[in-house]
Formats: sequence, structure tokens, C-alpha cells
Amino acid sequence: MDYALGNMVVHIHWVIAKPPLPGWEDIRQTVSGHTFYYIYSGKGTFRCEESDLEVSGGTLVYLWPGLPLYMKSSDAHPLRMTMILFDCASLIKNENEWDTPKSIERLRLPFLMPLQSERAGRIGEQFREAEREWVPGDLVRETRVKSVWYRLVQEVQEVHEAAEAGGRHNDGDGIVEALRKFKEKLDTAFATELRITELAEQTGFSPVYLRRTFGSRYGCSPKEYLNHLRNEHAVCRLLFTSDSVTDIARACGYSDVYQFSKTFKKRNGLSPIEYRRMQGN
Repeated sequence: MDYALGNMVVHIHWVIAKPPLPGWEDIRQTVSGHTFYYIYSGKGTFRCEESDLEVSGGTLVYLWPGLPLYMKSSDAHPLRMTMILFDCASLIKNENEWDTPKSIERLRLPFLMPLQSERAGRIGEQFREAEREWVPGDLVRETRVKSVWYRLVQEVQEVHEAAEAGGRHNDGDGIVEALRKFKEKLDTAFATELRITELAEQTGFSPVYLRRTFGSRYGCSPKEYLNHLRNEHAVCRLLFTSDSVTDIARACGYSDVYQFSKTFKKRNGLSPIEYRRMQGN
């Protein structure tokens, strides 16, 4: 099924470091969940679906549910790695209600991802942080590991998207950085009059290509994202401030209070005044 990172919820089952013992062998015991392995150093062989693959340090391994795996470490260069075992689901809010979470069968990631040194350093540190924070049964520590997991998934998705974009474009890393800056502009300048086409052109990529890549990464078009962001800010101001509807419209990027009220009612089922009244403010 399709998903966007912002709509994902995760449950961490286990985080464990594999000690670098010469020649160790193991199989994937739990195939009902998702698994990340990060290989810090060493060499070895992973057998997956009857294919033997050589692995080494600086590699991320992703195993989706149902995928078997046999692992063997080198005698001379033992594998040192950390495992994160987890389940994840897509959770979407429609109006004022949450849909039932839908399990994600597979993340949009490949089985093996060899990483460049800079990326490998950042991702390796995220795995080390998860390893340090993980304490079974401690909800506070698990929440910290979940925070690491979200940063990790965002990072590895960027790596994968850059690799895919590199096959279609001369600068795969460039489109990832352009998307980051483009979204940051939407996040910080939502209250101003933004022309998305002009903003897209400033990235150096065609607006059509940027829109398509943005949709693939975030699950919606830039315009839909901006409208959603403005609506979320408007909802918060209606709930937690006594600002007038006119002031809220202006603070959320609408120069016309009538257009704001019409758009808000279409998205939330109530006018801004009715919404505030229903919430008891």
C-alpha cells in the first residue's frame, strides 16, 4: 500500500547489536515484521531468496515481512552491525476522526543500500543512538528510539530517491536537496503569498518534475501540502487563541477572509466561527 512518512506510526519491538565474532552464522528468526540492519564494519555473506550477496561495512539492509535471510560473517573481518525490528502502519485523519491504521507491507526501499561515507556516518550514528536508548518496557526510552527511527527512515528514503533520480537526472542528490529547501520554504513562508510554480522554478528543476518528485516523497502535491499546512495553522489558532477570523485568515496566508472561510468549511465541514463554537472557544 502507499504511504507518506508524516502519516506513519511505528512500534519498535527490539534493538540489538551483533557482536563482531569471527565466522558467526545466523538466520532471521522473526519474519512477521520489518527489520533494519546497519553494517558498521567487516565482511560477510547474506543469502536471500537463494541468492548469495557479499556485504560489507557502510551498508544498510532492509528486510520486509516474510523475507527469509541467512547470514554468515567473515572469519578474518567479522561483521559488526545493529538490528532494529519494528512494525509500521499508515494512519490518516479524515475531518475529526482517525482511520483505522493500515499495516505497511513494504517500505519503498531496496534490500541492500551501500552508502557513501557522509551518509554512512550519519546513518551509523542514528543506529548507535537507537542502540544506546533502547530499554525494553521503558516507554520514554522507546519514544526516543521512535524519534530516531523517523529520522532514519527519512534519511534512507532520501538516499534511495537520490539514487533513483540519478538514473533519470544528472544530479540525484541535487533534487533531494532542492526538495528539502522547497518544502522548508512552504513550511516557513506559508503566511505569505506563495506562487508555487515560481518557487519551483527557483530550484533549477522543472516545475513538473519537482511536483512529481514532491508527490512521490510526501504523498501529495505541493499545493495540497500548502493548503493542508495553512489549515492546520488555522485550526490551532481557532482552538488556542482569541484572534478574529480576519486576523487568522491573514496569519495563515489568506488575503481574503471570505475565501478563507469558504476553503476552511470545505475542508473541515464547518465555517471557522462554527468550528470555534463547536470546540467550546
